[in-house]
Amino acid sequence: MKSAKLHCRPHAITATLSLLALAATSQANAGCVDVMKHVVPTTRSNHRGFVSAVYRADDFETAPVQDGDFRERASIVGLWEFKFLGFLQDFGTQAFHAGGTETMYSAGIDPATGDVCQGVWRKTGPSTYTLNHVAMGRAAPGAPFGVRVHFHMLIKVAPSGESYSGTYRVALYSETPQDPFDESMGPFASGTGTLSATRVRPD
Repeated sequence: MKSAKLHCRPHAITATLSLLALAATSQANAGCVDVMKHVVPTTRSNHRGFVSAVYRADDFETAPVQDGDFRERASIVGLWEFKFLGFLQDFGTQAFHAGGTETMYSAGIDPATGDVCQGVWRKTGPSTYTLNHVAMGRAAPGAPFGVRVHFHMLIKVAPSGESYSGTYRVALYSETPQDPFDESMGPFASGTGTLSATRVRPD
């Protein structure tokens, strides 16, 4: 397996947001927002000296919708047991809803730092889907919100409908409770990886 690429934009952090605390508290964790082994936090007041992070959401959103019958059995709707490998590693359960939304439970991290995240999906071709997924996390239990983790995933459901595989691109943002959704300053880290899942069926 290829090694995951990591592109970070390091800078010193002020006392306002102590994301370095997570580096000490989450070494054994791996999850949707367990990112401190990759994190060198940034501040918004001064971002001079940054280098560009390689992150292009368009790579995942330009797959053309193809003509044809999309009613094949290989639907993404349902409950899955997933694993992530690469830049971020995670495992847990993931539900794709018929209305186009998605919910993920990340079993690899402390619930006190944020173990539930959500996304929206769309179909781009037979058994092929894109997922725009956002995780909102804390540096440590009891700490203020401070990390936004934004995934774009490309997923292919197997013909059997019982498994899927794909790739992801992820970008990490330093945020504050006052402005938790702002990505205008760009990510301080980004990377790629692979994902796989097995469908959970009723008994």
